[in-house]
Amino acid sequence: MRPSGHAMVGIIFFSMVIAYLIMNEIKGNSLKWAMGIGFVCLVLLIGVSRIVMKVHFPTDILAGFALLAAYSLILFKLYKFLGSRCFDFQGALF
Repeated sequence: MRPSGHAMVGIIFFSMVIAYLIMNEIKGNSLKWAMGIGFVCLVLLIGVSRIVMKVHFPTDILAGFALLAAYSLILFKLYKFLGSRCFDFQGALF
């Protein structure tokens, strides 16, 4: 068994880059929910597509999701902790 790289990249891209950073800038609560549900659906579709194409077993997809969910949570906490100290509004280092 090996974790799915596509599932891991999907989690990184959609949860970290788009969902977290963009959703922090959105003011409307209903728009945040709609975007969040949309991003979750995209990540799940990536996992399902890997199973349907018979490239990975379901356990591979779940392992990829679990590894990167933990990785994403650590990076979210690190970003919140260091964000005000090290980053300007565009996310570039001082």
